[in-house]
Amino acid sequence: MRLTISRRAALTLLGGACAATTIPRAFAADKLRVGKAVIEVFGYIPLDVGMKYGIFAKHGIEIEEVNFAGGPKLAQAITAGSVDIGLSSGPAMAYTAKGAPEIAIATITASPAFMGLNVGKNFAGRTVDDLKGKKIGVVGAGSLTAWLVAELNRVKGWGESAAVPVSIGGEPTAELAAIKTGAVDATLGGVAEGYKYEEKGDGRLLAPVSVYVKELELFTMFASNAIIQEKPDVVRRFLTAWFETVAYMKTHKAETIEVTSSVIPGYTKGVSTRLYDGLMTQFSMNGRFTPGSLDKLRASFIDLKVLDPSADMSKLYTEAFLPKT
Repeated sequence: MRLTISRRAALTLLGGACAATTIPRAFAADKLRVGKAVIEVFGYIPLDVGMKYGIFAKHGIEIEEVNFAGGPKLAQAITAGSVDIGLSSGPAMAYTAKGAPEIAIATITASPAFMGLNVGKNFAGRTVDDLKGKKIGVVGAGSLTAWLVAELNRVKGWGESAAVPVSIGGEPTAELAAIKTGAVDATLGGVAEGYKYEEKGDGRLLAPVSVYVKELELFTMFASNAIIQEKPDVVRRFLTAWFETVAYMKTHKAETIEVTSSVIPGYTKGVSTRLYDGLMTQFSMNGRFTPGSLDKLRASFIDLKVLDPSADMSKLYTEAFLPKT
């Protein structure tokens, strides 16, 4: 906020300073350190759009953005007190269950459409049914991507002819290399990678995960216990600004595409346009968690032995800071 005062008023304030040791900084913006688990996620782009177009500033918030190499690194930073708000995956709720000083405060999206099965240019199949018995690259054993392959097998009832998850890590370059060398027939990752393959002639998106998983708490916002205790109003204003930004994005396609292609490495305007057209409607407009998305996340936790079946999911999130309207 820019404040303009007259010369007389300025002199009055100066005189007051002689009689008092400090002057309250009524118009100073509150600073928030906001971390992204990874930078290559379209679901986290509202942070950058809101910063560029002054929406967070309008709500009295100054953002310091920090990018990490994965959810575990972000959770460690929150635990160390170096990050206030985290943009991560729904499965990161498991860190809260294991004692991390953070809690989920809003859903970004409960749509698995942000993730997809990507194949190389020589793969002849056209649907997920053509992955029966094939090797699918995943981040690693015990990861969400590994569980999504297991869920594909379960939904399709493939039994002994199941698709086989192969650990290749989560780096886009490693995923493409695994496809090109034939180490895997497909990879399970972001749909953006499939769009990038198509632009370069390396392959394509076979299908989004949403063709067989309809709802899942996929991308989620977290707040440290410290920021909640010390500045709960700032957390509320951050969420208000976030969802105001999402609404802005829905009516400002060109601006959103420009920010996306300038912020995320390797995302051309063509890729960013396809992401906008396919996924913009999947952003939550109010941050409220849905029972179905949490139930599916809980099922993944139990299958992966991350949580005990008796664990109470309601202890891992709160809706107390969401906008009232």
